[in-house]
Amino acid sequence: MHSFDNAKAIAGAPRLMTDPQLVNLLTDRVQDWTELGLLAMTYLVIIEIGDTDKSIIEEIGFSPMVNSLDGKRYGMEGFVFPFDYIEDHSGWFELFATVGNDGFAFVLFVRDREGVDPEVVAMCRAHAGR
Repeated sequence: MHSFDNAKAIAGAPRLMTDPQLVNLLTDRVQDWTELGLLAMTYLVIIEIGDTDKSIIEEIGFSPMVNSLDGKRYGMEGFVFPFDYIEDHSGWFELFATVGNDGFAFVLFVRDREGVDPEVVAMCRAHAGR
């Protein structure tokens, strides 16, 4: 897992990645967030092979698998996807969740590949494009 919690780190994130698709996605997002004045209000997390729901919780303090409003976990009846946005980039999922009214957001890029927590990937696959 790679975690970037400030503007300088996020701006440099594309240079640290080796997957060309992710480099392109991050380069585009850094440009967009910079132009919109959101770079300093973003917490970026890259979830890759070996990462689990537990390691995500340890890093950012919550699980993308649980809706914090009602405590329902993915797979439970009535589960509501807890992010504002998810997009399937054919190899990477992009999840976006704003927190509060000032524009702060968590952005997670989840690798769609064996070796990433299968439940996290299944949830992303189920909710992408909605």
